[in-house]
Amino acid sequence: MNDEIITPAYLDLAREKEAILNYILENCIFAYDELCRVNKELVEGMHLDSNADVNHLGAMNKMIQDYLIIRVGGLFDKTEHKTKGVVDEVVSFEKLFSDNQDFQKIKEQEIVKYIIEQRHNFVAHTNRKHVENNFPITSKICNSNLNESLLNLHNLLKD
Repeated sequence: MNDEIITPAYLDLAREKEAILNYILENCIFAYDELCRVNKELVEGMHLDSNADVNHLGAMNKMIQDYLIIRVGGLFDKTEHKTKGVVDEVVSFEKLFSDNQDFQKIKEQEIVKYIIEQRHNFVAHTNRKHVENNFPITSKICNSNLNESLLNLHNLLKD
């Protein structure tokens, strides 16, 4: 919190930011579950005896994965965006919990680093050299501890 003066307005703003992060986290947890469910159906649908609509499942997999990568990456955003030169409107755990050791441990998780890299180089922006060999891999996300990391972020908001 640095040396800022704590006023009722400051507390209201902090609560508002935490409510926004809570909303995004809940959506990320849901998206993670949906991504892993859809991906499992997609993999099973690839069997020759399946009549699953793999084109639809593949499109759903990609959309949910991109959403999850953008939103989870945004939780760790350092960007400053000042409207009319006054207020930083970017809300992230990085901005609210950068000095918190538990946050730092979550931020150092391999899956979090992977998602941030994918967000910056493939999903939110396109880096031609990255795209050539580094498509986001759904199984890497679903077989990770991402859900646990999201729940740990959620616990930071409760403290």
